[in-house]
Amino acid sequence: MTALGLGQVVSWYICTIVAVAFLAARLVVKWLRFKSFSLDDGFLVLAGGCLIADLVIQQHMWNLGMASVQTASRTEFVGIMQMIIPGSIAYVTSLWAIKIALVIFYKRIAARTKLQTVYNVVLGVLVATWAVIFFDIIFQCYPINRKWTTDPEKQCSQKASSINFYITILSNIFSDVVIIALPISMVAKLQMPLKQKLGVGAMFALGFFVVIASIIRAYYSSKNETMLTCTVSMVETAVAIIATCLPALRTLILGQISRVGTSSGPHYELGSSRHTRVQASVAATSRHDNYLNSGHNTNKHLNDSEDELVKDTERGGRNSYLNEGAGSAGKNAIAVTTDFQVHEEKGNRNVVNF
Repeated sequence: MTALGLGQVVSWYICTIVAVAFLAARLVVKWLRFKSFSLDDGFLVLAGGCLIADLVIQQHMWNLGMASVQTASRTEFVGIMQMIIPGSIAYVTSLWAIKIALVIFYKRIAARTKLQTVYNVVLGVLVATWAVIFFDIIFQCYPINRKWTTDPEKQCSQKASSINFYITILSNIFSDVVIIALPISMVAKLQMPLKQKLGVGAMFALGFFVVIASIIRAYYSSKNETMLTCTVSMVETAVAIIATCLPALRTLILGQISRVGTSSGPHYELGSSRHTRVQASVAATSRHDNYLNSGHNTNKHLNDSEDELVKDTERGGRNSYLNEGAGSAGKNAIAVTTDFQVHEEKGNRNVVNF
C-alpha cells in the first residue's frame, strides 16, 4: 500500500471526527434541555451517518490505490470503480439531508408567517432534485459493470457522465445560495444589539464557505482529480454539518439566555422596590404572563435552543399586546410606576424606571 496521498487521508478523518463531535454535542444539549429531538435532528444524524460511510468508502478506495489509479492493477481498478456509485450516493444524500434540516429549522422559527409557503416549496424542490440525482447516479450507465469494462463498445457514454456532473454541481450550488438567502430577512428583523446580530449572521455565513467548497470540488472533479475531489467533498460536508449545529450550540458557547433577558455570564438579579404599589389589574397581567412562562404555553416545548435567535422578536410582540390591553382599560385605570433595582454580581447597582 502506497503512502501517496496520506496527508489527505488524515484530513478525511479530522473532518469526520470534528463534524461528528459537533453533531453529538448538539444532540446532547437538546436532550438535556428538552428530553426530545426534532425532525431536523434526524436529518442531521442521517447526514453524519453518510459522512462516516463516505469515509469508509474512500478509505477502501485509497487502500486499492486511488491515489495512483494509473498504476493500479485490473482488480484494484475494478474495486475502485465499484465504489464510485455508493460513494456518490452517500455524498449527495449527506448534503441534501443537511439542506433539508436547515429549511425545517427555518420553518420552525418562522412559524405563523407567510414564509411557510416559501419553505414548503424549497423542501419540495430539494426532495425532487435529490431524487433526480440519485436515480441518475444509478442509471446513467446501466448495467453498472459498463463503468469498468475495457470494451470500447460497452463503455459508458461521456455525455451521460457530463449530464450527471452538471446536474449535481448546479443543483448543489444553486440550492446552497437559496438556503443562505432564506434567513436574511429574519436576521435583519431580530431585536438585538448589532454585535449579537452580526454573530448570528456569521453562523449563517459559514454557508458561503460550503458554496466555495462546492465550486472547488467541481473544478477538481472536471479534471478527474479523484483524491482531491474526495478531500474537498469531506471538507464541504463536515463544514455544512458544523454550521448547521452552531445555532443549537449557541447557548453552550455563549451562555444560556434566560426568559428575562439574562445570560449565564454576569448574573443579574431583578428585585422590586419596597415602595411599589401594585394595582389588581397589573397583578392579573403579571399572573397571566407568569402562566405563559411557567410551561403552560403549548408551543414552548417545540422551540429549542436554536430558537433563542428570534425570541426577542416574539417577546417584543407579546409585550406590545399586553401594553395595548392595559391601555384599553379606559380612564378608570391607575398608572403605576415601579422602581426595579438590578444588582450585578460584581457589586455595581443601577436603578431602572419602567
